[in-house]
Amino acid sequence: MRLSQLAASFVAVVGNTASAKPIQPRDSVSAKYCDASTAICYSEFISPEKIAYRFAIPDNATAGTFDILLQIVAPKTVGWAGLAWGGVMVNNPLLVAWPYQSTIIVSSRKASSRTYPQVSNDVSYKVLAGSGTNATHWTLNALAKGASAWGTTKLDPTSNAVPFAYAQSASPPTNPADSASRFSMHQSKGRWSHDLASGRVTNFASAVEQLSKTEEAK
Repeated sequence: MRLSQLAASFVAVVGNTASAKPIQPRDSVSAKYCDASTAICYSEFISPEKIAYRFAIPDNATAGTFDILLQIVAPKTVGWAGLAWGGVMVNNPLLVAWPYQSTIIVSSRKASSRTYPQVSNDVSYKVLAGSGTNATHWTLNALAKGASAWGTTKLDPTSNAVPFAYAQSASPPTNPADSASRFSMHQSKGRWSHDLASGRVTNFASAVEQLSKTEEAK
């Protein structure tokens, strides 16, 4: 596949609001989800493709200064799942995640124009305990640092309408062991307004610590 075709992957996802396929109203509402295995409660969005995007933030978070616990749970048929913080591609942090054997690879990306997104260090992701695959799904648990502010944008932790965008494909990246791997054209995409405020949790610091310790003990 040519680079120009690959570049279309994220450009078509979040580059043009008018051309995006609208999400049905029932899929645009964030809900509360509590993970029984960790006792962490997230605000959750489930895409029409049944990919869950979940976010937890500190209850005392202030705009643009907070870390984010992110959980993505996708059917095993999903080769990669993407997230655009802020709901657009250009000059916003991008995340792409995919399964590789029994592990999950997460890649931080960015694009300063409507071109193929390059690997970026602007946002760091620490993969945490609970990430992996089973017979039906794969799960990413990660701590995102730097995703609550970029450029002049600051995410508002009290907002119930934070714009995000997603994309997905059944095709795995070219070299799935490498977080810098290229990935193919998306098969579906969409945007939603997320209730980030409902993801505020009082046990954020202890939850991160516990997930980190469990991962290090593996």
